[in-house]
Amino acid sequence: MLNIPQNPKWDIARVSHSTLVNADCFDVFPLIADKSVDAVIIDPPYFEVKGDFDFVFKSENDYLQFIENTIIECKRCLKDSGSLFIYCSQEMSAYIDLMLRKYFTIKNRLIWFRSGGVSPKKKFKVSHEPLFYCVNDIKNHTWNLDDIRVKSIYADKDKRLNPLGKSPDDVWCIPNLVGKKNEKVPHPTQKPLELCDRIIKCSTNENDLILIPFSGSGSELVSAIKLNRKSIGIEKEKQYYDVAVRRLSSYGG
Repeated sequence: MLNIPQNPKWDIARVSHSTLVNADCFDVFPLIADKSVDAVIIDPPYFEVKGDFDFVFKSENDYLQFIENTIIECKRCLKDSGSLFIYCSQEMSAYIDLMLRKYFTIKNRLIWFRSGGVSPKKKFKVSHEPLFYCVNDIKNHTWNLDDIRVKSIYADKDKRLNPLGKSPDDVWCIPNLVGKKNEKVPHPTQKPLELCDRIIKCSTNENDLILIPFSGSGSELVSAIKLNRKSIGIEKEKQYYDVAVRRLSSYGG
């Protein structure tokens, strides 16, 4: 899946069919073969939003070049039939939208509605994050609608509707993890497993390989184990790598 040479600077964890590397993703990318992964989920640092990792860029241009370099490498690793998801901040979404069009077909511009937490007093509450769903080939990519259908409120009354439900809307109402002690771990931008599950179910099949270049708390890797997918995760920050390893170990044995 991933041949990693001995490197004293890297910690590497292998749990179930997941490999997690404590390294800079740009050092690991060259070890991943062209057109070898079925899906990529990019949850990168944002630009001056929340975590310490959001405040390491010199300028917006510096940040956007970092994002484009990431997209280029992930494009190289992705199969022709593969899908790519990328989160971003509201402030950067217009720039990243234009950037993605150079490399992919944007299938959906999704919204993760994550209302929760304390509301501000002097402006409207920021309660959503953009999530782009991109494919290499709009006519040939994995799309598992039956795995993510949601039941219509009219299903019991209108027999014309599919009893399994309909395709979810492009606004995904999935609460954040405020107050959810059973799932929350020490990470400032942890994604809920419900959100990761939907992404992985719709765009991959069992035993497919998923690349997660900014693994953070490990949510996508945990979902991959639950759903019987293989995954490669990369996390630069040792404290978050350790958090993710503990989570993976509890799920994958």
